[in-house]
Amino acid sequence: MPKYKIGITEAGDAGLDLSWEPKLSAVDGAILITKCISPSFYDAVLRNKDKVIVHATFTGYGGTVLEPCVPYPYDNYDALIRLIESGFPKEKVVIRVDPIVPTVKGIETAYNVFTSFIENGFNRFRVSIIDMYPHVRSRFVDAGLPLPYGENRFSPLPVQVEMVDELLACARLFWETNGHGCSLRLESCAEPGLTHALQCGCISAYDLQLLGLEPEDMPTGHQRRNCLCYAGKTELLSHKNRCGHRCLYCYWR
Repeated sequence: MPKYKIGITEAGDAGLDLSWEPKLSAVDGAILITKCISPSFYDAVLRNKDKVIVHATFTGYGGTVLEPCVPYPYDNYDALIRLIESGFPKEKVVIRVDPIVPTVKGIETAYNVFTSFIENGFNRFRVSIIDMYPHVRSRFVDAGLPLPYGENRFSPLPVQVEMVDELLACARLFWETNGHGCSLRLESCAEPGLTHALQCGCISAYDLQLLGLEPEDMPTGHQRRNCLCYAGKTELLSHKNRCGHRCLYCYWR
């Protein structure tokens, strides 16, 4: 049995749906995932800064056909910097490059995200490779976008996984040249082919320490194949539908 109950916002975007805040009293800590550091999110996070970790998603596609209603990257970046300058601990910010599209252009876009944040002292990143569900493939076709894995594939080819792994190696090399004195932490979950990423759940022993909780053996819940999610994870949002960002790759139909 897990020792703690840790909230998370995977069924939506914590920057658009603040229904997570009243539920914080029922959990020991929370992981807030968002593509949008909105003013209301900014205020709520500062009110609860000792109890939350922020996963700020930056794919580099904000405002494009792939993420049509996501803020432009530089606008969201400025909002994140303001959040930190207002007192939210930088060490409790995770930059999610999630998902990565494993094409030449997609790798270049993700690399630019890594270098931009590394240059500004961010040292913790989580990555995933895009999943092409049938309904996601249909959205790509309707938008006139090429299918990265072809007409019928859900997951990347081995060579595409290698491309992402090489991207992570390049990001680490960039860190070694431009880092800021602390260690670089590259993480992924359910991506066993990525050898340059630490395989851990979105709630890890490291997170428990950041939240001021005693670490434990981290029993896992196994939500899907290769999943390393903490068994004490509990969803804080209940929307269970596509959020207002309307990202084409969203797993919600």
